[in-house]
Amino acid sequence: MYLGVDFLIGPDLAPWIIEVNVGLPGGAEEHDRVHRVHFGRPSGVFARIEEISLRVYGLPFVDYLGSLPFLPSLKAFKLWLDGQGPFPADPHPALRLEDKWVQYQILSRLVPMPETVVFDASARGPARSLQARWGRLALKRRLGRGGRGFRVIDRVEDLPEDPPEHPSLLQRHIDSRVAGFACSIRAVAFGGQFVCAYANLARREHSNHGVLARVAEGEALALSDADFAIERFDERSWEAKLWFGDAEPAYLRHNLYEDEVARASLLLPPPVLAAITAAAVRIERFYEGLDCPALPAACFEETA
Repeated sequence: MYLGVDFLIGPDLAPWIIEVNVGLPGGAEEHDRVHRVHFGRPSGVFARIEEISLRVYGLPFVDYLGSLPFLPSLKAFKLWLDGQGPFPADPHPALRLEDKWVQYQILSRLVPMPETVVFDASARGPARSLQARWGRLALKRRLGRGGRGFRVIDRVEDLPEDPPEHPSLLQRHIDSRVAGFACSIRAVAFGGQFVCAYANLARREHSNHGVLARVAEGEALALSDADFAIERFDERSWEAKLWFGDAEPAYLRHNLYEDEVARASLLLPPPVLAAITAAAVRIERFYEGLDCPALPAACFEETA
């Protein structure tokens, strides 16, 4: 299954999985743009994806995507998440994988994930216990994109007293930072293979849709140049062409066309990079074998 797996790197250099994205998640285009900035030529990642698809699934990649039974309802679901369309008329059980609480329930015994609980504004006991163990917490939506609703919580008293508009989670906060930037890594895995990775950097609490950076081996966690120059892109992405065909919603133009790429690399010690690669492939193989109707219920089903 084609996946984008998001990682944070803790102060102890442990990689933590915070989200898994299915369907046609971004990652390949960003990796290619970073490669073009650093080396002046395409990365070859799209040919690699095509080769894996033909070898493992016996289909060109576009036909592999078309063979996924959950893809039509996932497309409608993404628009619904963004407030741009109705809830899918015939939701596939795989949509449960969009709920971060479902992800935590099925993956936390398989790979390292920050301890997570469902946020209940009327019951502060779980939040107090979680904070007693880990200190700062992250409040985030169970469903959502682009870091919407993300807050860092220093005290339980700072949590909302009223039930949130969107079902939410509380999670151990992983302080993933380098040279003053919040940083995360998106790794793409497909057909039992690690495909590529890139980093996001931002000067805020979270790194979603930050400046893209190359991921490379180094002696320590660092940026190759903390005072980096930026190259800007405004080109239709590979994912946009495959996902939307001839046209895409206008509101997604920034996501699908525009990127800022740092002329810098996020340097990771080889064992950390190897752990990220191995975890991404392990999750991809696990997802490939999932029985979606047997997944735990998602929040959109609980409230239906």
